[in-house]
Amino acid sequence: MSATASKLTVSEDIVFRTSQGMIVDDLRQFVRAWLREHSGGKVYIGSDSQVRGDIVKYSTVVCLWDVGYGVWEVYSTVKVPRFNDRFSRLWNEIQRSVEVADMIRDLAPVTVHMDFNSDPSYPSYKLYDAGMGLAKAMGFEAAGKPDSWAASCGANRRCQ
Repeated sequence: MSATASKLTVSEDIVFRTSQGMIVDDLRQFVRAWLREHSGGKVYIGSDSQVRGDIVKYSTVVCLWDVGYGVWEVYSTVKVPRFNDRFSRLWNEIQRSVEVADMIRDLAPVTVHMDFNSDPSYPSYKLYDAGMGLAKAMGFEAAGKPDSWAASCGANRRCQ
């Protein structure tokens, strides 16, 4: 499967859920309401993936951090056919995060967390600079490992 044929896009049929499993009918409305109640809140988005046989499970989380009080999560999980290469699978993680961030960019500043490592000894390092470039070119703050807790903790937990 080529990266072009399998490009993930966020669409109306993607289902977001709260940590308690409740379906979020409208992500923008949910985030807007949360921000009204938590005026100092911050928004972080991250994605991770897990290969399971012939499929890849992607999870994207929107982490709403009320500094000093904790983080609320809204997440989406999808399964797609497995890619033939690691690059395509990992690149789709940053694409998903940026696409979700773009959906809510006008509500608050958004930081995109990538599951790419800043340490050259890890395979995902090869995508680190390109991922940071994509997120920043789209107008978002960005962070990679070890500072990308939304991707490496929040999204990772949803992939398991």
